[in-house]
Amino acid sequence: MTDTDLSTKYTRVVKTSLGQWVQAMVVKEPLAITPQIHWKGVGRMLPVRALPENVEQARRAALKDRRFFRHCERCNEVRPVSLILEAGVCMDCIHKMQAVAA
Repeated sequence: MTDTDLSTKYTRVVKTSLGQWVQAMVVKEPLAITPQIHWKGVGRMLPVRALPENVEQARRAALKDRRFFRHCERCNEVRPVSLILEAGVCMDCIHKMQAVAA
């Protein structure tokens, strides 16, 4: 996935009368049948009239925040921290490994 795809999938921008807030996806109970998705603010609020390029730059910067995102050691894709499970491997890779083993 490209940085733009990742930022679209794992971040969002909430616009308020005070400004624009970049938020990162946080998955609660990722192994549950229906995982809960929450959003957490990252960085500083952007001005109401921030340029689209600046908003996108802030979204990409959020993907580098290790409090919220990490690289899977197997596929090297950026994932929310809560989706990186055993030994630094993401949930998608674990499912693929289990499917191959079965």
